Amino acid sequence: MVLYDPHRRWAHRGICRWEDRALFFAEGGMPHRRPAENVQKLWDQAKEICAMCPVLAECQRDTLGEEYGVYGGRDPYERWRIRKVMNRSIVRWPEERRLAWAKEIYFLRKELGMGWRAIQTRTGMPESAAQTLYALWKDRLAEEKEKAAKADIIDLDLPEPEPAKPDFPERPGRRHAWVRNHGLIADGWYRGETPDGQWINLTVFSGRGQVHKWFRKDDVHLYRPQAVVILNYAERPDDHDLTA
Repeated sequence: MVLYDPHRRWAHRGICRWEDRALFFAEGGMPHRRPAENVQKLWDQAKEICAMCPVLAECQRDTLGEEYGVYGGRDPYERWRIRKVMNRSIVRWPEERRLAWAKEIYFLRKELGMGWRAIQTRTGMPESAAQTLYALWKDRLAEEKEKAAKADIIDLDLPEPEPAKPDFPERPGRRHAWVRNHGLIADGWYRGETPDGQWINLTVFSGRGQVHKWFRKDDVHLYRPQAVVILNYAERPDDHDLTA
């Protein structure tokens, strides 16, 4: 989706380059009100030239933010009227277009530090519409950040207290680590650990089949050390809740 061309690379093909600038920039016109009859007459002559221009569509697309002059067959007052209702019209845009513009406005404002007036000139979005789109993308980024944070949390059962601590076998198993699980020694695959290394997540077999569980560090013996993987254990119990 092409939103606009910020460099106006089409401009060199505009036929207005060889026409009288006085027609396109007649003095006396104000963007927020209708001009005098003599000014409107000059603007209308300029629009007739625009109608024959090979880049009329591109010019209309990229010059909506201009306050003065005739561009793309539109005079300043016509562009002002379009911008005036922009904040109401963007809610009817297809979601794809609305989000694409929201991302662009956020980039111009947040990353490039452009002022609202400069954003209007560049994109055609008046300040009210630009702020609405900016807030839309800001909220979307916050939602994505929240979803990503939730995705990093592994929601698994807390480790159950072990009534006894049998010794680990001296020989290695067929996986990665021996682990004390419900008073028995189990063979498990290493999945990751907390940043402080005090809890280790392993895949073991139980009566429910293959499960992922957290174990205290002293209940795990890695006989085949693995590259450290950091996981977030959101429901980690406090030390005073632990039982041997």
